[in-house]
Amino acid sequence: MRERESGSKIIPLLQDRSIDVVVAAARALTLIGDSKAARAVVRAVAPRRRPRGLPSWVAVECLCAFDESAASVVTEATAHPQPSVRHVAATVIGTRPLPQAAPVVRERLAVEDDPRTLASLVAALGRIGGATDLPVLSRFAHHPHETVALAAVDALEGIGLHSSVEALAPLVADSRPRLSERAAVALTELGSRGRERLLAFANAPGPAELPATYALQLTAMRSATRGLD
Repeated sequence: MRERESGSKIIPLLQDRSIDVVVAAARALTLIGDSKAARAVVRAVAPRRRPRGLPSWVAVECLCAFDESAASVVTEATAHPQPSVRHVAATVIGTRPLPQAAPVVRERLAVEDDPRTLASLVAALGRIGGATDLPVLSRFAHHPHETVALAAVDALEGIGLHSSVEALAPLVADSRPRLSERAAVALTELGSRGRERLLAFANAPGPAELPATYALQLTAMRSATRGLD
């Protein structure tokens, strides 16, 4: 019924011993949309009385439904001692998105050690950052953890500047197939400059030849399909 006054009765259920009750409570709070529950939702991700916390996707959905007054709670949660909470906070910042959290995201990127959270922070910076963040994203695109590197490639493509092409081009020769192919596909989305780099790779023997050829063929297939629509 979306009665905001009911929120105060539902919030305590986020600490119930039954995870089913916790999830139902979070979904109810999502429908109500009362940002006063934001801190309680964050606490439910890393509970003290249950072996399992509120699933991250439910927490993200809930926190994204609240108004702007919940932004400060989400930003603070990026420094929570539990990686699961930091991951949720970083995901919310990039999903809503929360541009005002950009300085905090940049600070956290320098100290975060959990790969999943790091990938979410990188993805968030791609959504709320800008040209000044390209050097940082370029470094993370070479991160040893593939999930982080892939998030950086997505972020570089999302920012979509000419300098993104120069950052992505070396990755087409990366030894990790998923990363090299993803970087090649990203270049196809960055205009003629990106495609020119791929054509050069495709016409020269080397580790970048196959990923570049794959991306160019994929682009050609998509173009043909759109022509049939």
